Amino acid sequence: MPVQAVAQVKPRTLVSAWEIISAMNTWRMSNGLPSLIEDATINAVAQSTAQTMADQNLSWHIGNVGGRLQAAGYGGGKTVFATENFAMGTNLSIDQIMVMWSDADHMRPVTNPNYCHVGAGVATASNGFTYYILQAAYISGQACTGSYTPPGGGTGQPFVPGGITPVEIAEMDENGIYTHLVKPGQSLWLIAIAYEVRIADIRKWNNLSEAYKIQIGDELIILSPKAKGYVPPPKEGQVEVSKPGPDGKVVHTVRPYEYLGKIAEAYGVTVARIAELNGIKVTTPLTIGWDLVIVPSNHTATPTERPLTPIERLTPAADGNYYHIVGEGAALEGIAKLYGISVKDLMAWNNLNEHSIIYVGDRLLLNVTPPATITPTFTPVTPSPSATITPTPSNTPIPSATPAQALTETPELRKAKNVRLNNVLLPVSAGLILALAVFLFLRYLRRRKKSD
Repeated sequence: MPVQAVAQVKPRTLVSAWEIISAMNTWRMSNGLPSLIEDATINAVAQSTAQTMADQNLSWHIGNVGGRLQAAGYGGGKTVFATENFAMGTNLSIDQIMVMWSDADHMRPVTNPNYCHVGAGVATASNGFTYYILQAAYISGQACTGSYTPPGGGTGQPFVPGGITPVEIAEMDENGIYTHLVKPGQSLWLIAIAYEVRIADIRKWNNLSEAYKIQIGDELIILSPKAKGYVPPPKEGQVEVSKPGPDGKVVHTVRPYEYLGKIAEAYGVTVARIAELNGIKVTTPLTIGWDLVIVPSNHTATPTERPLTPIERLTPAADGNYYHIVGEGAALEGIAKLYGISVKDLMAWNNLNEHSIIYVGDRLLLNVTPPATITPTFTPVTPSPSATITPTPSNTPIPSATPAQALTETPELRKAKNVRLNNVLLPVSAGLILALAVFLFLRYLRRRKKSD
């Protein structure tokens, strides 16, 4: 059987800052607005932002974009309004980035006619994630003018394809399926945004490869939520709540597009509480992969018993002194360090000098007094109160595994003792009385006999 060559998948080249701006302007023009003007200052700030986020592996924006632009000189000291979009991931396409920015907040540069200037930046982190930043801004009270000449010349206006056709939703059939006819100027990401689905789903439903570029006249099958087999697309940045551990502790691992406010809302706690538990500020940018304690452990930590030091492990010899038995490869310096004593003292105690040789098995005197070790004591557990059972007096002794304890005499015990005493005294008393009566009767008979 002949060996078949395996086609290698060509790695996708990174989306450039210019492509991000062009795609955003394509989208903006589809809404009937003029394209944004590329600005050198905004480009520089966007690139610096992308690099900072990549270097720190951040999961969310790093602060006030308008303030950063003003600090860089944009606006010439006037009031500046700005917005920032960012996307991150590995091997992202421009279509995927645009779909990530299809919500209302990210569509401000597309739908707000006030925005005038734009810039973008791209940077890759050490973990392979690439950060894509787009910033749009305008200067309060100033007409939208100005141009930027990029390196190599040009007008400063990004290239925008002509003939853009807004996406109109096709009519849904009885099975909940749309059949969309691709028109000039439409791309997969524009179609995906219009139908609120993922590009990957459109490719799957239509058996399209990653390399396929849609053509004018293509008919695309798109499933609606009413269609059989439809799976809702996951929301980007949705917090996946962690389950408590065996000790009740809840730990959340920071993922892309997460920030303290979003995490706190997902777990029903406050931002201040998360910051307190993790020793951070509420303004601290989060790094992807951080483990944040959301709920602390409900177990009290058991103190770990400190291991005894070598000097505490010493036991006295028959003469009451402490000795160290020399082992293989031992030296005076190492022995002295082991017990925290000086080599000078060790030599003095054993009549040694710097030229002395010690041998395996030698006993070296340690003129030390080991510190007293703390013997752990255990506090007995106090039993919870329970019903007291009063024993019934009995003549039968009750066996016990422990010595009997002295009891405080109670009225009941005293009565019981009197009953037992009476049981003994009455027969004895009756016997004595009977004996006395017999004695007196015999004496009476003897006297009577004498008188007769």
